[in-house]
Amino acid sequence: MVRSDNAGDLPWGWWLRMSDGALEDEDGRRWHSVRDAFWHGHLRFPGVALKGEQQELLLRILNAIDRRDAYGQETMHDLLGGDLMYWRFYRCWLASVGLTAAEGDRNVFDARLSGDGRSVMLMLRATRDPDWIDLPFADIVEAIGAADRDAPGIARETALRAFERSVARRPHVFARERIGGSHVVTLTGMATAARMPTRSVMWSHPFAASPARDDFFGWLAGRVDRWDDWTRLAYERGASALTQHLLTLVLEGGGWPS
Repeated sequence: MVRSDNAGDLPWGWWLRMSDGALEDEDGRRWHSVRDAFWHGHLRFPGVALKGEQQELLLRILNAIDRRDAYGQETMHDLLGGDLMYWRFYRCWLASVGLTAAEGDRNVFDARLSGDGRSVMLMLRATRDPDWIDLPFADIVEAIGAADRDAPGIARETALRAFERSVARRPHVFARERIGGSHVVTLTGMATAARMPTRSVMWSHPFAASPARDDFFGWLAGRVDRWDDWTRLAYERGASALTQHLLTLVLEGGGWPS
């Protein structure tokens, strides 16, 4: 992969030649960028729209493996939300494409970066999009999980955000939130019994992924005129009563559209 006797000292792709506004490899193939040459040319990934997210994920995992000694027994699978199977597959893939190499009695799941792996890491660092730098790792994984978000999905997100802004000052508000690793819909109500009215979360429901949460929130948005009554139900009879009531409405109505 790396055209150097000192693999790992130079970023991957240093041998590419600029020709007529494109990068040309040794086979005469032309690429828009060194990342394209690596991703599509070397790894042979198709031209998927999530290339940026996947490359950022790869960079962060290579960085984590490279600095592992500084963190003692830290397990790298935590970077993937605790998904051990995904982590083990990813480590096998890294070894299969030569980015890690087991030495001595180390197995593939404990392998360090190979010279090629370090070279790729240096290239990804040098060509990094600044917009990714400060994003938490969980956001990168979530972006990858949203693979089916196309133009209509983006349009829906824009519409939901506009709706959220329009109802933000209502006394009783359903809202989308992210709490830990869960995607949650909450209901915040206004308590007026005390001298000083206060707002507090009266009900919440978690979802495993943001699309399901957003589907439910879209269903709620279409019934904004019922929010005050539903809040009263939660206040008088408890959160579980509201959960049961909403579930009944959804089932009787055939469910919300996905």
